[in-house]
Amino acid sequence: MRLVILIASLLILAEPSNSNAFDQPGSSCDDLGALAADPLRRSEPVEFEDIQANRLISACRAAIASATEPQDQARYYLQLGRGQLRDGDSKGAISSFHKSASFAYPAGYFALGVAYLLGDDVAKDDAKAKDYLLLALDNNVIWAAKALSALHENKASEFYDVGRAENYRTLFQDNRF
Repeated sequence: MRLVILIASLLILAEPSNSNAFDQPGSSCDDLGALAADPLRRSEPVEFEDIQANRLISACRAAIASATEPQDQARYYLQLGRGQLRDGDSKGAISSFHKSASFAYPAGYFALGVAYLLGDDVAKDDAKAKDYLLLALDNNVIWAAKALSALHENKASEFYDVGRAENYRTLFQDNRF
């Protein structure tokens, strides 16, 4: 249970910030849903419990429709997925994370990796989790190292390896800003 909570925090909880997106009427998709793990985010991260799902979903759908750059669309799909998760629409969230990853968006890979690692919203699949998390890490999503550490320290995983778990944990700690 403790491991599930730890891993879930990687995707849904942002680091504490001074973000006041919760109080800003008319805020953008970025302001309402930025993920701390996303190295390409454009706004301060928003904690999962502070997400106003309806506002975020609406803002992200509008942003996706008007985006001209693929990277922007990918980021908006990631943040749309966070809004959908907050709203209880896990199927929609996974679909949005897949769309984000289809643009080769690093944090989209991370979101899918965590989803497959947890197995709450999709069938748990450690091999897919590892593949997506490695893609994320290769693209500078340092939070993927923390998730990979959790994967490798799970005795029930085919990837159980205490040494690798420690290496990923150290990588995360040494590269976190």
